[in-house]
Amino acid sequence: MLMSNRLLTLVNKFGSDVTLTKNSYAAYNPATGSTGTNTATSYTVKAYFAEYNLSEMSNDSIVMGDRKVLIPYLDTSGEVVPEPDADDIIVGRGDTVKVVGVSKIYSGDSLVCYTCQVRE
Repeated sequence: MLMSNRLLTLVNKFGSDVTLTKNSYAAYNPATGSTGTNTATSYTVKAYFAEYNLSEMSNDSIVMGDRKVLIPYLDTSGEVVPEPDADDIIVGRGDTVKVVGVSKIYSGDSLVCYTCQVRE
């Protein structure tokens, strides 16, 4: 609980509003040989950008230049933030990054926030 409270405090105190754009890809129709129209839905969320430390960089999936973005499960109005997926886009702080991977942080059985690995 202590760690999750600290993460939320970090986001709320030092985070900034960003736009999370979730892409929904249309299904392939084998009868026509085409796909429908892809759609994108944008959400304004508060997020905190952080650098990976050296010990985290030893992980093969993290490459130089990757960062992490902390996004709370609930936004500042108490609404549930949709879970980010790989290939979603985050725009904010003068930056546009693509989500590479997502992990979840829980406090007991309650989801607290998402940690997104992002790449330019």
